[in-house]
Amino acid sequence: MNFLRNILILALFALSALVLNSRAYAYGDYGLSCTNDVYGVHLGYVDSVTVSAADYGVYAGLDCAYAGAGRTNSSAIVGGEIAKLAANAVIGAVTGRLSAAMNNKETAAHMSYSANGGGIGMAANHIVGGLSVWTNFTSSNFENDQTFTSVQKDSNAFDGDASALTIGVDKQVGNFVVGLAYTGFDSDIDVSVNKGSITTEGETLGLYLGLNTGAVSVAAGIGTGEYDIDTKRTDLGSDLTISASDVTADVYYYHLGISGEISRGRLSFTPRVNYRSFEVDVPTFTDVVPNDGNSITGAGLPVQTAVFTTADETVTGQTYSSDMTEVGLSIAASLNSKLTPYFDVAYVNESTTKAAYNTEALADANSADLAASAPDGYVVFGGGLLLNLASKMSGYIQVQEVTNRSDYSETTVSGTLRLKF
Repeated sequence: MNFLRNILILALFALSALVLNSRAYAYGDYGLSCTNDVYGVHLGYVDSVTVSAADYGVYAGLDCAYAGAGRTNSSAIVGGEIAKLAANAVIGAVTGRLSAAMNNKETAAHMSYSANGGGIGMAANHIVGGLSVWTNFTSSNFENDQTFTSVQKDSNAFDGDASALTIGVDKQVGNFVVGLAYTGFDSDIDVSVNKGSITTEGETLGLYLGLNTGAVSVAAGIGTGEYDIDTKRTDLGSDLTISASDVTADVYYYHLGISGEISRGRLSFTPRVNYRSFEVDVPTFTDVVPNDGNSITGAGLPVQTAVFTTADETVTGQTYSSDMTEVGLSIAASLNSKLTPYFDVAYVNESTTKAAYNTEALADANSADLAASAPDGYVVFGGGLLLNLASKMSGYIQVQEVTNRSDYSETTVSGTLRLKF
């Protein structure tokens, strides 16, 4: 009878381990936080005097020990992606405005345009003392579709959206354009492996300069600002939410570019080469781990581990950056006074901070752990329409797609409405 009972107990233990570790998210029966001081007992600690059921992982599951990406703050998984998104939105709006001003390409509706991977720059020219005021709005939806099956196998799959609104003012003096641009940027990204999210919101202010030499146009700019970051992720042991809020990151960027223009009848061709660099400097901050509220009394456990509290986790500060070199061509066709369609294509070579995962507490048997996607370049193509809606109203709409980037896709929509007084 004792033999049969022991067999049943072992079978139940084995079934518990199988169930707890076969799901994408497996939380322990006792709801122990991964940072609870007693959790290590359930990962194989053996007291020098006794060995009991508490020494094995069937009670708490193995996710806390075997998950690397799952126990990583979202900033380390998508920090580089945020830098890339911000670079394309913030710098793209400015280079668009400079390309429009320097090439001096205007439709019959008197609207400057340039399609260059970051949106169309538009301006209401000569408002006061030769000043121009312009706006640009960009909205993007994106995802990393790397396979996610289990927290123990890692993944940097995510999806999110981002938007930016830029307001600029500049003045043309001879062949030069000098201006200031203010951009409000925000993003919201959901990360699969840690069942978490990261939101970013902030502003940048930049100075830019353009020079038209006749044959080519040269553009440059530099800027700085701050982004506020909030992160959430799930405690793989207790299923409670770990969070960090009001993390203030310093932002720095600069860009250089050169472009030209060739016209043939109704067609105009604008080749370009642009370089942009964007850094998000995230300081060291604390992931707040909630009390798991477990009811373990410590009976029968080694005295070395008889403390049952959760501990907050320190996330080491890091600079996330994206450096991109873009080679592109825009082709526009002037059809009539109200409509100018264009097509744009570009290749972007990038060096963007790759996702990094925490080291797993124990080596597991998952030889199929997924490495983070390697962002090394992509192709962007799209097009749009410039519209002259009325004598005092004009605008545009643009759609772009990012392709050929590892495990990644993105759709960006830009639009502007301009009133002329």
